[in-house]
Amino acid sequence: MNFIITQTFKRKYLNNRGFLLPYSMLLFMIVLTAAVLSSSLFLSKYRYLSNMEKVYERKLSIAHGALIGMEQPASFSVRHKGDFGETEVVSSFLNEQELLMEITFQSNEKVFKPVSVVYNRETKQIIDWK
Repeated sequence: MNFIITQTFKRKYLNNRGFLLPYSMLLFMIVLTAAVLSSSLFLSKYRYLSNMEKVYERKLSIAHGALIGMEQPASFSVRHKGDFGETEVVSSFLNEQELLMEITFQSNEKVFKPVSVVYNRETKQIIDWK
């Protein structure tokens, strides 16, 4: 086998025992670089998914607060402790038919900006969601 390698390649590419050291080192560096890049890609994807999980938890809690507000017959203020955090709903009447709800979501880490929902009680439709 060593005879075949020395005959195929010039002697300057081989060490004394006939091994292809520079090529094996280059191959090792390519494999190592690919492993590091793939692990960083996995970690960035994991961070993105965990961040989106928190966003969807917040949206779900705010929508649940809006549903709680739609069930109430009059102006009210209520706090609801859910699975993802605490939701506070404060409502007031804009006129006879329209109800303004300010929904604030608070998780363990921080308090988010309140969301304003205008709800028409007669038609049972959401008019505005900011």
